[in-house]
Amino acid sequence: MSIRLKLILTYLFSTILTAIIIAMTGIGLVTAILSYLASGIVKDQSPHEAFSRGIDLFVDLRYAERYTPEELTSPTFAASIGDRLQPFGGFLVVRQGERWESYGALSEGEAFLRQLRQDVSAARLDEDDVFVTSAWKGRDLLSLAYDFPEIDDPLTYYLVADMTAAESKTNRFEQFVLLGIAILVGIILIPLLWITTKDIVRPLRQLEQGSRRIAEGDLNFRLESKVRNEVGSVIRSYEKMRSELQRSIDTQLALEENRKELISNISHDLKTPLTSIKGYVEGIRVGIADDPEKLKKYIDVIYAKALDMDRMIDDLFLLSKLDLEQERFHMEKVPLESFYRQTMSELQMECESVGVQLTSEYEAGQDDVVTMDVQKMRRVMLNLVGNSVKFMDKKEPHIHVYFGRQSDDWVFAVTDNGPGMGPNELERIFDRFYRADVNRNQNVAGSGLGLAIVKQIIANHGGTIHARSEPGQSMTVMISIPMKRDSNEAGRA
Repeated sequence: MSIRLKLILTYLFSTILTAIIIAMTGIGLVTAILSYLASGIVKDQSPHEAFSRGIDLFVDLRYAERYTPEELTSPTFAASIGDRLQPFGGFLVVRQGERWESYGALSEGEAFLRQLRQDVSAARLDEDDVFVTSAWKGRDLLSLAYDFPEIDDPLTYYLVADMTAAESKTNRFEQFVLLGIAILVGIILIPLLWITTKDIVRPLRQLEQGSRRIAEGDLNFRLESKVRNEVGSVIRSYEKMRSELQRSIDTQLALEENRKELISNISHDLKTPLTSIKGYVEGIRVGIADDPEKLKKYIDVIYAKALDMDRMIDDLFLLSKLDLEQERFHMEKVPLESFYRQTMSELQMECESVGVQLTSEYEAGQDDVVTMDVQKMRRVMLNLVGNSVKFMDKKEPHIHVYFGRQSDDWVFAVTDNGPGMGPNELERIFDRFYRADVNRNQNVAGSGLGLAIVKQIIANHGGTIHARSEPGQSMTVMISIPMKRDSNEAGRA
């Protein structure tokens, strides 16, 4: 689920939940506060008793006002009203004209009446003379003004109740409100914070740490994210970029090592024939070759060494062009059997000249056609057979060439009965300039580029190459090339 959709759903859910919680909490708070405050007014009465007494009191006052107004000025009636306020911790104050009187078992004296006059005067200035509050001897008294306008002489009853307990509880109202707000904020914000932290903040922090490590040059770490949203997609893309960058750097380092090794090997392999040439030229110069036969021998050696250097330079130049994909491949459809016969005829003469027995086997179809660059594939065959001849160590040297077909692939292999190689050496025989140490000790001539060139040519034909060997007994190089391949695609591998 995307972050945008999550935030929208969270917003809608939070809005609806907030409205429900506010309504329920508001009703609950109002009910609780009213009950809380009422408990401070009703004292030891039950809410039902307090409510009934209050209603009865106001009904009697209303009845007296309408039917027996003369009782309203009676001290006896006023005293009864004052006594009925006793359960509320209160009493009655009657004001008629300028006269103020206090009635009831809990009535206060003249000092309180003066305090009440001042509070009433202050309440009138505030345009609120119905409820009057008075602080008296550590108590909070609430006076409810009940006017009787029908009486000729203005008459007002002040129903006084003790609100001390209720007032102390009222002071805690703010605490209730703050607590309710805190609960609401927590219920709303906790899911939002959880979603934001889990899906946004934490992945972004991981991304920031990864960026810092890359900036410091450290690529040996992984960024993983199982989150299926925009941030998770960014992290996965970032991890792909990091791995590609690491692979690029590793490749660059490997190329640098190859370059150093290339320079070292070129220096070594060119210096050997060059040293020989210098030695023989020096022999001619100082007169060691003092007869025509010896001079011819020196010149032949110089010529052979020069040819070795020339072939090495040609191989190096070809391999460089193959690496840079600058070597052109002239792909054409070639009958396989015809190519087999021409190549084997050329190889036969090469092997006979050095005393190596060459046999061959053709098991492909007579009408099979392969798309190839004939000259480069012929060079592959010459390099493979020439490599076997070069390292041959047996008294009866033998090389066998196999042409065949497997499914839609042309398969050929070159097998010799030479010294072979161990498993560790087989992994490197197609590396440029690689020659086994045992062969180097025998001073075998060669650039060490032949099999590397073979591998590149086969790759450009879309084929594969590998070798197997039995140390001390035989060596086989096997090649597989697709028989049907678009000539426009060939040479791009």
